[in-house]
Amino acid sequence: MRTGAHIIAGLIGCAALAACNPNPVKPVQKAEASEAKPVAAVPAKTAGPAAPLQAWLVGSWSFENSCASDFIAHYGADGALDNSGETGSWALAGDTVTETIRERYDSAADGTEKVNPPETRSYTIARTDQDHGVVTYQGRKVPMLRC
Repeated sequence: MRTGAHIIAGLIGCAALAACNPNPVKPVQKAEASEAKPVAAVPAKTAGPAAPLQAWLVGSWSFENSCASDFIAHYGADGALDNSGETGSWALAGDTVTETIRERYDSAADGTEKVNPPETRSYTIARTDQDHGVVTYQGRKVPMLRC
């Protein structure tokens, strides 16, 4: 059985390997300003680069170089969380995410077990671009990739 701390620790090890990636993430460049022209109203993407951090975080994320990973976290718009078999809720205050884990998958029992009392952990996030960010957990930086 892996706890959230074990999963995060494993991700930090994966992040160390990601530093050797020959295809690093390129920063997003800002478009140059142009003359103001009337444009049709187009709904903004909620996960776009100008979206509030909370809206940007909603969705599925890998903490490795690929979405073909066992370490996928899903942050629901309703505050629901499924982080690699740990379920509960998440909340954002500024750039700090706090997860509250209420159930955990137990492979030995082939099912979920209640976490009583619920476990909490906090970490900061920083958006790099629309599909990339960085989690900082206990001083260690872990890249994140939208899936």
